[in-house]
This record gives sequence, structure tokens and C-alpha cells, in this order.
Amino acid sequence: MSFVSIERYEHAARVTLNRPDKRNAMSSGVAAELTAALLSLSDDEDLRVVVLSGEGPSFCAGADVTELAALTPETAESFIRGLHAAIAAAMACPVPVIAAIRGACVGAGLELVAGCDLRIATHDARFSMPEVKVGIPSVIEAALLPRMIGRGKASRLVLTGETIDAKTAYEWGLVEELVSDDDLMFRAGALAAEIAEADPAAIRAQKRLIRAWDDLTIDQAVEASVREFADSYRTDAPRARLAAALAARK
Repeated sequence: MSFVSIERYEHAARVTLNRPDKRNAMSSGVAAELTAALLSLSDDEDLRVVVLSGEGPSFCAGADVTELAALTPETAESFIRGLHAAIAAAMACPVPVIAAIRGACVGAGLELVAGCDLRIATHDARFSMPEVKVGIPSVIEAALLPRMIGRGKASRLVLTGETIDAKTAYEWGLVEELVSDDDLMFRAGALAAEIAEADPAAIRAQKRLIRAWDDLTIDQAVEASVREFADSYRTDAPRARLAAALAARK
């Protein structure tokens, strides 16, 4: 049985964690399949957007506790690097990745959605980083949380292991939109369709810039943006789309 499924649409893809009996817990096998799925999609030049979801009532209940319990000092590093590779594949995907979150979004699951570009959650979603409660620190893409929600709130999550509800996650800026369970995939699909309608080269350039902004000074970010802006005119897309927009005004 495959732990990850891919559904392709015209310019979009839906990637689903498919281990509902374990609340889509992230085992080494799940991480490897997710990495492979995202890397394969990244090679598709027709792709414009990806929606990432979990089968069943939970997005992801975190790292597989059975596997965690069996780790040794020799195997712990390879396990966590496997999880990191899956999240890094989402971050490196050249098109936007939208996380559609319901139910539990815990530990590695929360790190995964932090690595996505946009996040939509249901009102019953719950978020936590409980690793300290089982004797390990929160690591890998937990490092993204201070930039997303501020150092204090990130510290609260990883030091207490507490669970926050969807309303709190929205207020903190951890997710951008809250919807009903019935509307989750509709809203994720609508957002994906809106992105897919934009110029594909511009969307890819914008994602490159957003990721680059994390690592650059303001001056460097501005310079990188200038180069991307100028390069966009190497295609006919700006002229054609601006001409259409101007014609629509008349």
C-alpha cells in the first residue's frame, strides 16, 4: 500500500498523506514517499500549484511514535534527516504548495505545513509541537516557526508542548484561513485555481523570491527582486497580459 497518493489535474496536483489508520503519522516510509512525490512533481514544467492534504480526519499526527521509540543514537540522525528531506522537497518545489489541514497537525506535521507556502485549516484543526514531552527537542523545520509567528510564540509551542486550537493558530499567523470541514478542499482548490490562472513563469519567480527573502538582507532581497523583474521581460508574458488588461479597461 502506498503511503502517499498523487492526483493530477490540468496544471495542479494534489498530494495526499495516505495512512489514515495511523492519523498519517510520519514514518521513514511516509517521508521517503512524500519526498519522491514532491521531487517528481517538481520536474513537471506544466505544474503550477500543489495542494498537500491528509487522508481521513487528521492531517498528520507527527512522527511515528513506534519508530521513534526504537531509534538509537546511530539511527536517530538518519530518521530525522529523512523527515527533513520531505519538508525540504516541499520548500524547494518550484511552484506554490498549499497545505489543507484538518484535525491533528502535530510535530513533524506542523513542521511540514510550516515548509509550505500557504495554509488553510478547518475550525477543528489542532496544532502542537510536543516533542519535549517525550524527551527530545523540536528540530529541523521547527526553525521556521520564529519567523512565522515570532520568537515568543514559537518558544511557547516548543517549550511547553501545548496544543493550540485553530482560532489561536489563525490569530498567531500560523495559518492564513479557517474554513469548515466541508469547505476545506473546495477552498484549497479555489486558491489553487487562482494561482494557476496567473502567469506560470511569474509564479515560479515569485516563489524563488519568497524563499530567498528568508536568507537575504533587505538590500540583497531588493537586488534579487530587480533581477527577477527584469528577467520577466525576456518573455512576452508581461506585454501580452498588460495589453489585455489595458484593453479590458476600454
